[in-house]
Amino acid sequence: MSESKNYSNFAIAFNMQTPIMLGHPWLALDGILAHLINRELRGQDYYTLPSKEVIPQTFLYHGATMPLAQTKDIFHASVAWLDCNEASTATIYKRFAEQQCNTIKTKKKAIDIARGHFKAYRMVLPYLSASKAIFYVRGNLKEIVRLLSYLPGLGKKVAYGYGAYRSISVEETPENWSLIKDNIAMRPIPLNMLEQASEQMYLAYRPPYWDKTLVKPCAPPGSIIKFKKEYKVT
Repeated sequence: MSESKNYSNFAIAFNMQTPIMLGHPWLALDGILAHLINRELRGQDYYTLPSKEVIPQTFLYHGATMPLAQTKDIFHASVAWLDCNEASTATIYKRFAEQQCNTIKTKKKAIDIARGHFKAYRMVLPYLSASKAIFYVRGNLKEIVRLLSYLPGLGKKVAYGYGAYRSISVEETPENWSLIKDNIAMRPIPLNMLEQASEQMYLAYRPPYWDKTLVKPCAPPGSIIKFKKEYKVT
């Protein structure tokens, strides 16, 4: 496990103002921090994503400056633990704005809204009306708080008003609960690090979570686990 005198154990609580919309069953803090660091490093170039242009994997941020403790390639940061378990759904629409056609610079006689940049869609996404979202962390508190100060909201569709938070509070924890707490997995843990796991599924286990090459057999958050001796968390 990587260590630093600047690392400490703490919980970060987001006090929510609006529901959190999810595109994935779990919201991972290391993914959020990687997103913020990558945006800071790349500036406007960050928005040249693989879905828009083919770019090399080396362009993307992989964690060399992540302010988190690490065991193998697992960062010591939990997923969000919410005080709400009941999900609702909302329908999100994206429609082509015909009234702004004159602003498009193209020689095409018709705009294709079935695919590509101007694709129109209807998407149903789950949201949870949580009042608090808590992450457990072992890392550099000062740097993590600095990065989170640039976070506009939690989850998806923040521009639609979802995931807004009133404040962030930090509390020291007596132990490192970033990976395991009371024998419960706090984040996806690869099975090759474990002696036992009550649940198993294929999951991406570290950022970028959309990368299919990072999907492995894991114990999902909430399962009962036991680490192998060489990976014992302290």
